[in-house]
Amino acid sequence: MRFISNTNIRWVSALSFFLFSSFSSGQSVHISHCFSACPLVDAENQVVVRHLYASEINRQTGVADWVAYRILPGTIGIASLLPRYWKADELLPESGRFEVGSSTLAIEQPDLSEAQDRDYRVNEFVLNSDDRGRLAPMTSFADTPYWDDLNYTSNMASLPSDLRLGAWSRLDQAINELSSSESTIYVVSGPIYRTESFNSEKLFEEAPERYFKIVATPESYASFAFDAKLPIHATYCSQLETIGSIQELTGFEIFPNLATTLTPDLFASLGCGQQYRNFKNEDE
Repeated sequence: MRFISNTNIRWVSALSFFLFSSFSSGQSVHISHCFSACPLVDAENQVVVRHLYASEINRQTGVADWVAYRILPGTIGIASLLPRYWKADELLPESGRFEVGSSTLAIEQPDLSEAQDRDYRVNEFVLNSDDRGRLAPMTSFADTPYWDDLNYTSNMASLPSDLRLGAWSRLDQAINELSSSESTIYVVSGPIYRTESFNSEKLFEEAPERYFKIVATPESYASFAFDAKLPIHATYCSQLETIGSIQELTGFEIFPNLATTLTPDLFASLGCGQQYRNFKNEDE
């Protein structure tokens, strides 16, 4: 696994300044974006470390298997006026880089209405412009000087618009509000390509069926898995899932080398206390 970085010491740990040519399956990556250590999916994938997030780029799909980021009280800001556009991540080699088209790369102040008509192809399936979103959200980092890093395709997922503008966005808002009482919040999110147990022999031939988001503090966590066809009016509290189930579906460990046992107390802090009490937690 290749580890690629373009970072500033204020936002990430010193370890992320190094470029490692390979990793074995028994090794782990420790950077400040990840809680305990970063997930590792495939030794042949690329791990990109930006100022605000880390992501592992799947060698088959060209998009992230996961994106990990750390929210601090001082990073959240108003993102409504920040330009949103996609640009290829130049840290990745051309062979593994998600291409968005030369016209998009040349745009500094994009015409978003025109961009809605453009398709973005990832290997065998197509991401319509209405069905793409940022796994690390702009609102969580609008008050940092590095918010534009979130426009890199290494932070992109094929999030359907109803999900992206509905329950997914409302959970991001709840996480941002939680940061006023929590000094540090860690988030890992990404796609789930199938609903049955992980099968490493099956190629990623279709768009994801679900998307996961796991929120953690040093003591507690909350975990969610969203159906790709979730209607815009659905609530994120109806999408609770166990970490164990998410790990089984994705095929990788979310928080490797975790020294302590987290409790699921964060559900209540995110406004899902009653729903969690009604939820059968298979991890317990």
